[in-house]
Amino acid sequence: MALSFHKLAIPGILILLVGGTIAFLLAFTYYPEKHVNVDIDGRCYELLDEANEKHKILRAENEINMKKMQLHMIEYGDASLPIIFSGFKEHVDEFIKQYNISNIISTQKVSDNPTFDKFIIKAILSKHELEKIVNDLTLSDFYPTLSVKGSVGLGPNQYISSEERQVISAESKEFMENGIKDIVESNVGIKEAECRNI
Repeated sequence: MALSFHKLAIPGILILLVGGTIAFLLAFTYYPEKHVNVDIDGRCYELLDEANEKHKILRAENEINMKKMQLHMIEYGDASLPIIFSGFKEHVDEFIKQYNISNIISTQKVSDNPTFDKFIIKAILSKHELEKIVNDLTLSDFYPTLSVKGSVGLGPNQYISSEERQVISAESKEFMENGIKDIVESNVGIKEAECRNI
């Protein structure tokens, strides 16, 4: 009886596809999570596990602090402030309704793909309206995933000078450096690392 390669081709292809998919999934689950490398006074460390989680939380705290500092720099409560935020349509619509955002300047879909309904929205808010949003921010708006509320950013405006932006940047940098030092000093989930483009 002659062996038919045509009859073996389809099962062979299926076996290769299934085998390749299983190998990919095994490799993907085995591959370790990307960790953060930091430089403290010229010494470099890799933040693993608990230290990596602490670093993510520290970054979330820093984001909230920066938004509060920006608002603190704006003296006028009725100042018209340009903001930008993003998210999937359902979440964006909920956010707009929750904070009664009516002065929307533009809505841009991120992708032409009809199944990917993520949008970038530009709007104008008063300082008081933006304060409501910022005061409601929690760590969960940034970690483990970014919410629409967490994505809100203040656009360039006349109320914060370049000197004030530098102050905010310096305070943010100091906050992060002090937090990272505390994480490293705890010596939990810390591994010395080679310094490379940190």
